[in-house]
Amino acid sequence: MSRLSEKNISANLKVLCSYSDSISSCCRKMGINRQQFTKYLNGTSAPSVKNLRKMCAFFGVETEEITMATAAFKKLVSSRRRVKKPKSILDNSPQGERHTKLLESMMLKSSEDIQPYLGDYYYYYFTPSYEGHISKGFARISLVDGIAYSHFYERAEPGQAMLEGYEIGKFVGVVFVLGERIQIVDYGVHCQRAISQTILYGATKGSFSLLSGITLGVQGRNSRIPFSSRIVFEKIASNISLKRKLKNVGLFEVDAADISSVIRSRLETSSSIGHPHIFSALEN
Repeated sequence: MSRLSEKNISANLKVLCSYSDSISSCCRKMGINRQQFTKYLNGTSAPSVKNLRKMCAFFGVETEEITMATAAFKKLVSSRRRVKKPKSILDNSPQGERHTKLLESMMLKSSEDIQPYLGDYYYYYFTPSYEGHISKGFARISLVDGIAYSHFYERAEPGQAMLEGYEIGKFVGVVFVLGERIQIVDYGVHCQRAISQTILYGATKGSFSLLSGITLGVQGRNSRIPFSSRIVFEKIASNISLKRKLKNVGLFEVDAADISSVIRSRLETSSSIGHPHIFSALEN
């Protein structure tokens, strides 16, 4: 870990602690010695990978996020705090309790059905931001404490990133398996300007390599045009480092060798519904 990363972690931990009642309480709940945690806050000691994960899980941030420059990290954390405010209003309403129970029920059911889909993928879709190009991103679907999460990584061309210095965009979300369809709702970590939704067909047999579906989002350029596109998820081995996987993420011309003919065919196949204004995905 670099000295700059250690310095950022120290400063960012102080930001996170400012939202808590007491440092002692945080340490007890995290299971980290108070004296050791104080060293992390002062920057005199760097946390181990295990303790870093403990702290990130407790405060609800990613390990990649806590090493961000502190100014950007403050914006990220404060925006999430603002987003959380309406939740208390929903919880206190008669309908809020009902909706919460329904969501919990869907999450519990999804945690059982998501098991075959956990792991790493490349995903491909036609992007409206770069005409004639297919975006190839990296996705990870994981299960933590009964809730399924998605982590997406995409690469933008220099000058087109949502925030300066973030050519790799990161998106996190929640995953449901409902009616044999995988449904993902996610948002951008570095710039919360839109929520996207992806719906994939479930696998028709025990083993699978590709999942097809539709993604709905907002164009990354200033025009912010809502769009939908067919999308294909390609299952990949998990024993490869994240760094190596991200090297293969990028924008490719339609006929590029990096895009297999099978994936290209699924993205280009016309709708199975005979209506000119309805856009559908090719079944697995």
